[in-house]
Amino acid sequence: MFRHLDKFIENRVLKAAVALAEVAGLVTLVVTGVSAAVHWVAGDEPPGQSSSSSTTPVSTPTPTETSPGTPRLSTPTAAGTTPADGPRCWTVARVVIDCRETHRYEEIPTTAACDQAAVVGYLGGLATLDVLVAHAAAVPGGGCSVDPGRDLSGSAKDVLRSGTAAAWRRCYDGAVHKNVACSVPHTGEYLATGSLRRASDDECQLAALAYLDQTPGNLSDDLVVRPLDIKTGTPDSARCSIDARGNHQLTGSVRNLGPRPVPLAS
Repeated sequence: MFRHLDKFIENRVLKAAVALAEVAGLVTLVVTGVSAAVHWVAGDEPPGQSSSSSTTPVSTPTPTETSPGTPRLSTPTAAGTTPADGPRCWTVARVVIDCRETHRYEEIPTTAACDQAAVVGYLGGLATLDVLVAHAAAVPGGGCSVDPGRDLSGSAKDVLRSGTAAAWRRCYDGAVHKNVACSVPHTGEYLATGSLRRASDDECQLAALAYLDQTPGNLSDDLVVRPLDIKTGTPDSARCSIDARGNHQLTGSVRNLGPRPVPLAS
């Protein structure tokens, strides 16, 4: 039997088949080894799961979001602006500035016409009586403003409601023949009648009664009421004056004088 097996092994065809089987086995062994090496390097992952090298996206806050406890920074206002809740003011060079700073012009925020009546009303007076040194002026952008004729600090709104506001009222100094503010020595004080026609004596007496808060006749030893020689239609609202008698001078305004003594220079 063994002799037949030796002959079978010595057969050339069988030897070739055995050789091929050995080669196939060797190839299988190499492939298996390479696959194992790859898995050892990369590591196995469950299906559908990203590799350990991937990262989860981090949500980035939008510009309007802030972390708890983070202070909100207010946006600085541009230089030369004023608070939104107040009027605008300008320097003499027409540069906008906060009204708390030194300025020349102050905005009249809402007015139908930019005229003297708007100025008097904004300052807290009566256009039918009060004659002022301040006047209306246009400002950049076409708005309307109060021009007091001098630099100021702080808003002038309703200034005529505080005391006599002599520095805002227009008076006349006969010694130098010049209009001045009523806060400096003067000989007469202007007042309006509510009309632009030439005033009569009676109209000036009625206007003086309201202006003085006192009957003019009670003050006739110190004061005299005169109509001004102004033609009808003249835009200036001054129509009458209250003058100191003789060579006396007044040191303040007689607006709302009431029972107080006449402010005559001693």
